[in-house]
Amino acid sequence: MDPKGPIVAVITALGISVANSWAGYVVSKRAQTKELNSFMGLVFGSLGIRGIIVVTLAYLCLGVLRMHQVSFALTFSISAFAGLMVEVFFFHFSMERTKRQQLANVKRPFKKKGDELVTDSYALA
Repeated sequence: MDPKGPIVAVITALGISVANSWAGYVVSKRAQTKELNSFMGLVFGSLGIRGIIVVTLAYLCLGVLRMHQVSFALTFSISAFAGLMVEVFFFHFSMERTKRQQLANVKRPFKKKGDELVTDSYALA
């Protein structure tokens, strides 16, 4: 296999993109147990660090190793977009699940007793 051929560029770009998405998943899974400020700091901090690492790896692959540019760029851009969409959906569904659990734990103002609806009654004096 030619190290500068399109197949190697595609596999390398997919590997970088998958590793980036996996690292984002791991960090966000650990950050979900923290409070909101820590969560935001961890997620956005990791986003910046992962961005710097990915740009450096892309420069090394395209500039130093002289991989096939079109194959690498197209594969990386499509897979990075797909990975970003997966991260957004992951955050959306985890926040919806958390919201549903919190709403289920809230005490309802009305209680069912048999078929009757019982409410707390207040007497006006």
